[in-house]
Amino acid sequence: MSELGFLSDSPARTKELIAAATKHSDEIEKDFLTKVVQRVIVHPDRLELEINKNTLRSVLMEGRPDPKNLANEQEQASVELIRLEVRAQLRRHGGEMRLVVPPDIPGHVTPPPVSSLLKAIARGHQWHEWIVNGEVSSKVAIANRLGLTDGYVGRILGCAFLAPDIVEAILEGRQPTDLTFQKLTRKLPLSWVEQRQQLGFPEPQSARHLTAR
Repeated sequence: MSELGFLSDSPARTKELIAAATKHSDEIEKDFLTKVVQRVIVHPDRLELEINKNTLRSVLMEGRPDPKNLANEQEQASVELIRLEVRAQLRRHGGEMRLVVPPDIPGHVTPPPVSSLLKAIARGHQWHEWIVNGEVSSKVAIANRLGLTDGYVGRILGCAFLAPDIVEAILEGRQPTDLTFQKLTRKLPLSWVEQRQQLGFPEPQSARHLTAR
């Protein structure tokens, strides 16, 4: 509140701002950020955000005006921007650029799932079901049906045998930041332990407890 509030704010106004800020902190929408963020400066190791203070207060209060008084108007004229810094880096993974935020940052939001990884898992399970159900006899038959190479089909089929915790993490966007489609589909071992080691996933808590015993 030291950045968001004005000295002239009444206790009631301060309470309203806190309640509104808490509400938006639970789920920040793209439209909200578009309205309040005035500029984003990208540094090698961080992002610097400039936020218009008066606009932020207005959006939080859903357009309800601040009480008019001389002290409030003077403060609004003297303090226009709130500057925030977030540790982050732009890194290239495969053929795409990603914004990587350290997981220990307070308020860190897990990024959305990566579509190429989701497609690999979905296709792997679908193609495996074709074989199990007798629709096709082999990966060569799948390749002929879809006009793909049997080597590519074989790599995708390996995704049907991923450890459940790896699949869950990918579906939720919690995979390692360097996990690309190429890495996921390159000579996947059948052993779940070896999969986690190769792809950079930690052992699940249940496995750790069993090992400790």
